[in-house]
Amino acid sequence: MKKLVLLIGPTLMIFIGLTIYGNVPLTFGLFYGWLLLVPVYFSLTNQNHSEWKIRITRNSVLLGTASGLAFLLIIFASVSFLFSSIIELEIIGLLLEEWNFNGKMVWGLIAVLIILNPYLEENYWRNFIFEELKVSMSPAMAIITSSFFYSFYHILSMVELFNWPFNVLAVIPVFIAGLVWGLFKHKSGSLAAPVVSHILADTGIMMIYLVYIHSW
Repeated sequence: MKKLVLLIGPTLMIFIGLTIYGNVPLTFGLFYGWLLLVPVYFSLTNQNHSEWKIRITRNSVLLGTASGLAFLLIIFASVSFLFSSIIELEIIGLLLEEWNFNGKMVWGLIAVLIILNPYLEENYWRNFIFEELKVSMSPAMAIITSSFFYSFYHILSMVELFNWPFNVLAVIPVFIAGLVWGLFKHKSGSLAAPVVSHILADTGIMMIYLVYIHSW
């Protein structure tokens, strides 16, 4: 039961903040509060064996940079190619305004997504949750399970932002990225490569917003 709560907790936070209240700043507070405070609590009570340190090596930075740039290019190129099919600017503009993702605050929210989000998500899913799951299953299954629940809450935003069937299909690359980052963490024992790669992938998403949506 504890593991199930840990797996669905982030999704529940986004559901409350985004689906029920339709407020991005509130969603960020609930979501990132969960990602930060839950691992801290379990660490302080010695209920988890994960480590918060990022052991940075030349190879981990190169691996993270190469994979991150690949993700960035794939994200930007694929959305640009399918732009007219998956994005309706007027609907997205109104939705983001309804979610309070606008005005001067938007630059702070973008900074959170590029700087804070990669570390907190990677620490939670590829470090904290992975170690929790590894107690009762193989590393491969732990990576698959954590990646599934990591990608699960992305559906809540994808469904409303993009047209069918791209809103559902867009979750598949998120799941694949989770698998890749989980493998990086498991093989290297460090969060450095996943975090660097995640930063660049999120940068690709923000480039889509700035190029196609923010200027609209």
